[in-house]
Amino acid sequence: MAHRKKPEEPEKPQNSERWLLTYSDMITLLMVFFVVLFAMSKVDTKKFEALAESLSLVFQGLPGIQLLEGSGGHAVIEGTGGPPRPPPGTGLSPRISPMRQIFLEKATSTLATEIQTGKIQMNTEARGIVLSLSGDTFFRPGEATIAEGSMPSLVKVGQLLNSVQEKIVVEGYTDDSPVDRTSLYKSNLMLSAVRAVNVVEALDLIGVDKNRMSATGFGDTNPERPNDTPEGRAYNRRVDILILFPTE
Repeated sequence: MAHRKKPEEPEKPQNSERWLLTYSDMITLLMVFFVVLFAMSKVDTKKFEALAESLSLVFQGLPGIQLLEGSGGHAVIEGTGGPPRPPPGTGLSPRISPMRQIFLEKATSTLATEIQTGKIQMNTEARGIVLSLSGDTFFRPGEATIAEGSMPSLVKVGQLLNSVQEKIVVEGYTDDSPVDRTSLYKSNLMLSAVRAVNVVEALDLIGVDKNRMSATGFGDTNPERPNDTPEGRAYNRRVDILILFPTE
């Protein structure tokens, strides 16, 4: 008796849905890729506003802000370069540190008489606050010795400087009039430098730490006003006391 031939089993079909695994993996990778792109391109609103404000200040002629690269991204700091800050009351309102603002208010009160009479002028710039001592008040013409009558005002300045811990730069200036041939000082540069040094030494005697101070002379260079008028020359004969307040 012949054996009956077993019917052939139908071939099992290939898994027709395996392509879905590859497709889902690709979709997942694409999603992650676009998420990363979005995160990298996302704008930091605060930094964008700070940059916009910086550009606005630059177009007004004021120092802007810089973006510094650091380990944690970008840091926004106040710019140290650019034109000087305008003095208070000019209508522009650049940001200044609270420490500088407190000193400005205290100096305005302490030196009210000197400011009103023109003995001392106060300005603020990018580097800090400048107290300008009138050369005609604090010195005799062609001399570098501080006039005795101006010492009370210098004592007030010393007390102000002792209320802060910032570095101090004393800068001497003159007008462009040539020095007298009989003078001890052979040039305006020498006269301005000795005046600056004498102011530093006087402040040291008053009690200001000499390690915080330095002195330099500029002679008739960098005049604040033209030397073609008596008023301009008088203004240029000065000693500037610069308090180097840190930027924000």
